[in-house]
Amino acid sequence: MATLERIRNKSGLLIIVIAVGLLAFLLGDLMSSGDSMFRGQKMQIAEINGTSVSYPEYQSYANELEEYYKLNSRSSALDENTSYQIREQAWNQLVQDVIMDEKYEDLGIAVTVDELFEMTTGQNVHPQIRQMFTNPQTGVFDKTQVVNFLKQKDLDPNANFYWQFLEKQIKKERLFSKYRDLLKKGMFVTTAQAEAEAKAKENKVDFDFVVKRYSSVPDSSVTVSEGEIKDYYNNHKENYKQEATREVVYVSFDVLPSEEDKQMTLEWIENSKKEFEKPETDAIQFVNMNSESNYIDRNLKFEQLSSTMQGFVQGAKVNEVYGPYLENETYKLSRIVAIKQIPDSAKARHILVKDPALADSLFALVKNGGNFAAIARKNSQDQGSAINGGDLGWFAEGTMVKPFNDACFENKKGAIVKVESQFGIHIINVQDKGKPVTKYNIATLERNIDFSDKTNQQVYAQAAKFASLNRNIDQFNEAITNDNLVKRYGRNIRMNDRTVNNMKHSREMVQWAFEADINDMSKIFEFGDSYVIAFLSGATEEGYQSVAAVQGSIERKLRNDKKAEVLIADINSKKQGNDIAALASGIDSEVMTASQIDFGAFQVPGAGVEPALVALATASKPGELSTPVAGNNGVYVVKVTNETAGTVDVAAEKAQLTQSNGFKVDYQVTEAIRSEAEITDERIKFF
Repeated sequence: MATLERIRNKSGLLIIVIAVGLLAFLLGDLMSSGDSMFRGQKMQIAEINGTSVSYPEYQSYANELEEYYKLNSRSSALDENTSYQIREQAWNQLVQDVIMDEKYEDLGIAVTVDELFEMTTGQNVHPQIRQMFTNPQTGVFDKTQVVNFLKQKDLDPNANFYWQFLEKQIKKERLFSKYRDLLKKGMFVTTAQAEAEAKAKENKVDFDFVVKRYSSVPDSSVTVSEGEIKDYYNNHKENYKQEATREVVYVSFDVLPSEEDKQMTLEWIENSKKEFEKPETDAIQFVNMNSESNYIDRNLKFEQLSSTMQGFVQGAKVNEVYGPYLENETYKLSRIVAIKQIPDSAKARHILVKDPALADSLFALVKNGGNFAAIARKNSQDQGSAINGGDLGWFAEGTMVKPFNDACFENKKGAIVKVESQFGIHIINVQDKGKPVTKYNIATLERNIDFSDKTNQQVYAQAAKFASLNRNIDQFNEAITNDNLVKRYGRNIRMNDRTVNNMKHSREMVQWAFEADINDMSKIFEFGDSYVIAFLSGATEEGYQSVAAVQGSIERKLRNDKKAEVLIADINSKKQGNDIAALASGIDSEVMTASQIDFGAFQVPGAGVEPALVALATASKPGELSTPVAGNNGVYVVKVTNETAGTVDVAAEKAQLTQSNGFKVDYQVTEAIRSEAEITDERIKFF
């Protein structure tokens, strides 16, 4: 009891100590978590249905796709366009995974370990796995190859990564397939529905029709109130969704070569000529080491040469040099490397194989009189020609890959030769050759006229001066006029656009536009060979367009609806029984005709896309003047003159509807789910 009492007596102090310690702990944690929270917000690249996705998570998707692409393409680096496409694919896959994983979890859809095993090494192997491990010689899937690969993959990081990536994709595909099949099974086509569709397609009608267009009623005769516009807007608000966009105005200072730059380029090419025209100079090597473009080994007929070269080669000899001459802003020197008598075409057949040992065996076989065509049909991996015994027919000199081309045109008729190209090993039989013609092999040294650093600095100085003197939009507009500059516009810029008006590497301007305020001035951007200064001139945010922005289109719609009421009343008052000609005369219109129209028709000749007119004609009784119906462009009245009865198989129609529903699920389900998802895209913060 005494111990308990002491605790009670001292508990006040103890509680205070605990409280202070706890408060310090909480405050420290709060500050720490606050920093973490803010850091997390900065690193957030998306929020999808309430799920926050960080930039590292997204980057993980992109990195995987990049590595997979590199392995597949056998490349070590990616160009800008490929990188962009991979980033887009990574984004779409990320969004897809988040929104679909929610669906799978709700429905209890999963892929078991046994299923994955079955798809990779079981009886029902996934098509991609089957393709990877099919024996190219037999065309048969080899499960032993799969097993051996799996045993060895851990020894090769690339192979291990490739397999893990593939397994992930296969699993995702199977999950989605299960979800899709559930939807398909829920979309049942009833017999009544099939019968209704069949009946609608059975009959085709010929009919006369008249139209009284909305334009015949003056706008001033009908009134649309502000309240009606607002009511329509509120009832159809989903039609007026908009994404965030920006508008900019900008001026571009383009860096172009000066006269001094052109003269320097000409002097370089003139100085190079002294060495290039020496007979002991290897023209091909000189071009490859010094020219803007590498030497291309081509033998060209006189007719294939440019007019400049045609004038040069007439009477010229090997090693003669022509130039300098200017062509497409490039100074050039051209030297004749060779003048040859070469057939313009050849006829050949070939056997293409990958295995060197097999190539040696087959080459020996055909050299010793083996049936070339039969051997090609059985062994050639060029399936397009193998079926014809390897026959490629006649082809022009220069159209085949170079090793193949040279083998055909440098060997005699009847020769059997073996060469290797990027496609494999070719065993070639030169069957025939055309008549030799004179051809010219020319090496051309090129030097593009480009701007110098001095010119670049001068143009940048102009841009910097403009930026310093015109700090607001009014000064910008005045300077554009006074300095006779061109004011350019970037309109409807979206958050994930790569460029503005196709300016090279102008993604930075897009990012700036979404961070700036109206009338803010940008820094001096460098896009390609231009310096650009921009002002943000307009901004719309994601959400719904304002009533004011869509008022015009709503007003036209409501005005036409009211005009339709006026026209319908007028037409009804001027009907004279079933006489459509009299009605046309009464409403100052004309009778038009259409034939063989069924319920599924997309448009009517003379009327255009008018679903209401199609429905009216196919539903009207023959010989009777229909009631007036409002369409897209006016009010229509029809008179069916002939009805052709047909027969539609209800069972076939039911099968077609079922198939159509399946196609809709295949191609629309993902987009439908995505359109309903709440997605905040913050990629612009990072790239």
